Amino acid sequence: MKAEERIRRNRIRRQRQLRRRLSLFAAAVLLTLSMTGGGFIVRARDVSPDPVYKYYTSIRIEEGDSLWSIAAAYKNGSFESRQEFLQEVIQINHLLDSDIRQGDYLIIPYYSSEFRR
Repeated sequence: MKAEERIRRNRIRRQRQLRRRLSLFAAAVLLTLSMTGGGFIVRARDVSPDPVYKYYTSIRIEEGDSLWSIAAAYKNGSFESRQEFLQEVIQINHLLDSDIRQGDYLIIPYYSSEFRR
């Protein structure tokens, strides 16, 4: 009877040791994977090498100026179309229509890769 009890206790002790070792092994594997897994994360990269900043300037409307002539003079490659540029100028200046008057001022957006303070 004593021998059977000792065998049973030894079996329980070995099972506990096995569980403990498996738990430690699993923890070590998870720790290793979490530490090395950071090297496999893909980092997003900016496609354009230089940042582009948006600025605004104020211009005085001269005789003969129209929104279309201003768009032709001030629109750069940052806007997809002249119409997109004009829509932004109209929105910024709170214009109700395309009528502008000589002597008035308009705020014109533009983009530059140069950072200004």
